[in-house]
Amino acid sequence: MQEGDRHVRGAFYTPADVAASLVAATVERGPVVDPTCGAGVFLLAAGIGLAARGADPRGVATTQLFGADIDPVAVHLTRCALAGWAGIDPAEVGGVVEADPLLTGRSTWPTAPTAGFGAVVGNPPFLGQLRSGTAFDADRRRVLRDRFTDLVGAYTDAAWLFLALGMDLLAPGGRMSLIQPQSLLSARDAAAVRGRLLGWGRLDALWFDRSGVFAGRTDVCAPVVERAAFDGSEVRLLVDRHLEPAGTAAAPTGTGGWGGLVAALLGIPVVSPSVDGCVGDLARVTAGFRQHYYGLVDAVSEDADLAGGRPLVTTGLVDPLRCRWGSSPARFAGRRWSAPVVDPDAVAVGEVAAWLAERNRPKVLVAAQTRVVEAMVDDEGGSVPLTPLITVEPDPADLWHLAAVLASPPVSALAAVSSAGAGRSTGRIRLTARQVAALPLPADRSRWDDGAEAARAIHEAGVEAPAGEWRRLGEVMCGAYGVPTMPLLDWWWTAHPASRAINT
Repeated sequence: MQEGDRHVRGAFYTPADVAASLVAATVERGPVVDPTCGAGVFLLAAGIGLAARGADPRGVATTQLFGADIDPVAVHLTRCALAGWAGIDPAEVGGVVEADPLLTGRSTWPTAPTAGFGAVVGNPPFLGQLRSGTAFDADRRRVLRDRFTDLVGAYTDAAWLFLALGMDLLAPGGRMSLIQPQSLLSARDAAAVRGRLLGWGRLDALWFDRSGVFAGRTDVCAPVVERAAFDGSEVRLLVDRHLEPAGTAAAPTGTGGWGGLVAALLGIPVVSPSVDGCVGDLARVTAGFRQHYYGLVDAVSEDADLAGGRPLVTTGLVDPLRCRWGSSPARFAGRRWSAPVVDPDAVAVGEVAAWLAERNRPKVLVAAQTRVVEAMVDDEGGSVPLTPLITVEPDPADLWHLAAVLASPPVSALAAVSSAGAGRSTGRIRLTARQVAALPLPADRSRWDDGAEAARAIHEAGVEAPAGEWRRLGEVMCGAYGVPTMPLLDWWWTAHPASRAINT
């Protein structure tokens, strides 16, 4: 398979040592199946492991190892690899076939045991739906929805569906580990798959890679799931290329995110705040869409003196409680801008015009892909938020209170846990509008009032705001949420943009 084909198919071959380690952590008995076998690295590792337990390599290769791939070259390579190891002819490796198991399920392997497989292992293709090169076409999406029904959402990655397939393939007591993008842990459209795994089985372990096994491609993890009832045991954590033990974590339940499993691995403090309501109780929380982005292209200029012109704010211009519009360059529509403004008269009619008019009010704008939550206050209301900024529009009387919430250490810690794995790189926060609306409000109103005043003072001071004012805000809001100040405050301040600016 050529490099470009691999990108389109979402297929990247797994290093042999990683495959061997995952197999060792998963396979306790055969038969073993890899539904996306590639060159056979997982099946070969499984065969070696079964033979080490006393099985005859020939019998293992002919009756205990099964695989499939849509690429005939990959099927041939797998057969040759297993045959060479077992000392047989490739034609005797009948369990490896050319097929698409997402569509054909158990019928892919007519000679497989009817009770199911003892283990499912592999590295299925990552086919995210935000890129045109890997998105499902209409026919593929329809077929997958017919087969997996509620598991297929707007942004479902194909890799997640292989987890559902794997659970169906497992025999009772069987075990599965399939490499996944870390987005599995927190993505909204992975919730149904997470629920399926916990409904049909027990999460025994989670491998979470921080070492860049697929450097430059994506961050990965692999749940190790057993087809058995939940027994209350904790989840074993395995990390990095050699799957080193890293402690345990409480098992998740339901369809909620699994970010709590890896919070300690990422250095994120776990907090249990005292809360009273959520952001959505006090504000409308929205996010723009592609049509809003492209609808502004012909309306933006560098004419800062344009009558009625409104500043265009990109996510890169947002710092905590501060906007860098006019003092830092912005990127929009493939070019660099110094002080971009939107001419409302150039977007006079239609959906984009209505959206633009609705955003002309005091608001808080939340950036994406940040280490802590970064939210600026537009107290005059004129700025235009560019996708993917999230817009929080409260009653003006609540503006600074919500600014203090979004600037607080407890909310950053909660957001980091809830979005673990969803950012472009490990440790980056990426929130949806729904997640921002669900962020909790503090229970202690008096201290929250003090936090609102501290947030306003920092905003007014701008770049001159000293570190002491920031830390005071952090301390006050920790008190408002009823959580210990340390180590939360140190974690938050180390990752904070203001800390880096002051230290330099």
